[in-house]
Amino acid sequence: MDTPTSPLVLTAADVAALPLVPLDPAIPGVAHRILWRNHSSIAGVMRIDGGHHLGSHAHRANHHHMWIVDGAAEIVGSLVGPGGYVHIPAGVEHDLDARATSGCTIFYLYLPPGA
Repeated sequence: MDTPTSPLVLTAADVAALPLVPLDPAIPGVAHRILWRNHSSIAGVMRIDGGHHLGSHAHRANHHHMWIVDGAAEIVGSLVGPGGYVHIPAGVEHDLDARATSGCTIFYLYLPPGA
């Protein structure tokens, strides 16, 4: 998808109607809705079910920005709940871990440096 030339507005109903797809078929309990994307960036809403996690990983080039909408997860050693924000620089190992919580919903941005 190319960079849009006009604004994008999604109501709560529009977001809820977007398909909730597995982030990766090999990672159970983690799904997301893609709000917007282009060749190097993505904005989405991720759901991690209680008792699940992504697994430790690092993003080679992009920064990962996350805002916890509801629930809680352990991210880089901190339990982060509603209204909390996390920035993970490119190359930093991290996990989004809801194994000890009832799960969470996260708004995330995956952006190249300088974006």
